[in-house]
Amino acid sequence: MLFKRPRWLGVGAVVMMAGALGGCMKMIQPDQLAELKQLRAREVQLAQSIRDGESRKQRLERELSSRQDELKRCNDLRATIQSRLSGYPGNLGDPLPETPPAPPVQKKGRK
Repeated sequence: MLFKRPRWLGVGAVVMMAGALGGCMKMIQPDQLAELKQLRAREVQLAQSIRDGESRKQRLERELSSRQDELKRCNDLRATIQSRLSGYPGNLGDPLPETPPAPPVQKKGRK
């Protein structure tokens, strides 16, 4: 108890340090404020650009999916037609052999 100090001295020291630290803080400068506004505007533009890109990506993915479905349908139809054609004889495209002309028909006359 030899070094007993009054309580108000400790509280005063804390208040003085807080005041000193608070007084040393820099305030925002006008050019920093302008730069901050520009950066926030740029952030808004970039966010909009990202949203536009994502919506375009989704639209392209839907279009790709529909085209892939169409391709699958076309390939299925092609396979069906090829399987049907394989059942036909191979000489369908060849020219037909020439047949001799039919003999002339004689008309029956009156008697």
